[in-house]
Amino acid sequence: MRDMIQKELEKIQKKEERFLSESKKEKTGTIQELTEKIEKKIPSKLKETLDTAFYKGFYLIFEKGTAVVEKSFKGEEMALEFKVNDFRVDQSPTRRSLKKMDRLAGKSKSLNSAITTVEGAGLGLLGIGLPDIPVFMGMLMKGIYETAVGYGFDYTKEKERVLILRMIYTALAPEEERRQADLWVEDWISHMEEPDVAYDFDEEVREAASALSFSMMTAKFVQGLPVVGVVGGVTNLMTYRRIIGYAALKYKKRYLRKKRKE
Repeated sequence: MRDMIQKELEKIQKKEERFLSESKKEKTGTIQELTEKIEKKIPSKLKETLDTAFYKGFYLIFEKGTAVVEKSFKGEEMALEFKVNDFRVDQSPTRRSLKKMDRLAGKSKSLNSAITTVEGAGLGLLGIGLPDIPVFMGMLMKGIYETAVGYGFDYTKEKERVLILRMIYTALAPEEERRQADLWVEDWISHMEEPDVAYDFDEEVREAASALSFSMMTAKFVQGLPVVGVVGGVTNLMTYRRIIGYAALKYKKRYLRKKRKE
């Protein structure tokens, strides 16, 4: 069991390193140059409007929307299947048994991506992108929730939501901030179970919301598309895949570390 877990953790570490080292240079120049160009092109009022829309979107999902999102996937069945897979890993700790768990956690990625693209491309035509933000965020949270359940974690607790927000922020962080943000996620995973661990939930929401809105605007700018109608089509797909891919690495790593302790 320990050898298998160690090998899997080493694979995850290599994938994380690729993610953290990935260069985000575009034809328009470095991230810093790109950021400066975007700041000159995009009215501050639009940035504030989008930040607020994503900020409200998170609270809408967390306070009222989780039950709606849960209706779109079979959470109880997935939780039961996780237990079966977890038992299988205990009884037969092989790469094959772990792969079944990977498939459970990621079996709807392509479907979610397709739906997100279609929904975003259609609703984005309405203008500034505000009407489709809840749709996109609902699909994004659905993907994260499914990944969490697939590895046996309860996404409904506030501390788990802090982890989700930090993973979203880190997945979209610029190259020069990415490693520090990743350490921020790792530190939270290590200490989140402590009863007196400090955090400001509202600030966590604001950070993730700002990262999402800026990511959307950056993608639109690079593609040479109008910034209005920010959420839509290819932009959705790129952002969705990046966040879900990063979250899957962290949830799997957390699961393996938990098994190693046991």
